[in-house]
Amino acid sequence: MFYPARALDRLSGGRITPNFVTLVSLLGHFMVVAALWQRRPILAAALLAIFGLMDSLDGALARLQKTNTNMGILFDSVSDRVKEVLVYAGISLWITFEFTSFDGFWLLISVSGMSIIVSYIRARGETIINSASKNKHTDVNKVFNDGIARYEVRMALIIFGLATGTIVTILYILLGLIMYTAVHRMWQVSKALKNV
Repeated sequence: MFYPARALDRLSGGRITPNFVTLVSLLGHFMVVAALWQRRPILAAALLAIFGLMDSLDGALARLQKTNTNMGILFDSVSDRVKEVLVYAGISLWITFEFTSFDGFWLLISVSGMSIIVSYIRARGETIINSASKNKHTDVNKVFNDGIARYEVRMALIIFGLATGTIVTILYILLGLIMYTAVHRMWQVSKALKNV
């Protein structure tokens, strides 16, 4: 994603900031919700892919412009959680209209909640490991770089489910993967703490 960041930086003369890209991506997710409300899942999948790619662009742009800030990192992280909740809310709107027999709103709530828990375990785990050791943030961040249901994977599966009409099946798969990832991340924190 470094080349698009370089092109965007060059075309804008450095005036487009990473936070602006994050904001546009966040606002674009309201278009995803609108597309789902209008029962246009393929359009929603396309928009989610476009605005999802912007999620990588902001970080690459921050590294290129050397403008990494703690507030920018926080804004990016919080906006990712908001975007994910918006996507699940949009899916619930679409499913309400599309599948009159769907009674699995517990599934949407579970997937959304567990997704946030996975992100929380990462954030809290990094804080605990940092306070217990002298590791640099980037070293601690590497502890959580893997995981079967990272944010990017979750969104890719949602895009696939929307584009293929298999969203309910994807939600069941996601719930299992997310629960596994939560347990795995807890184990990673425990293991990292034993090494400090």
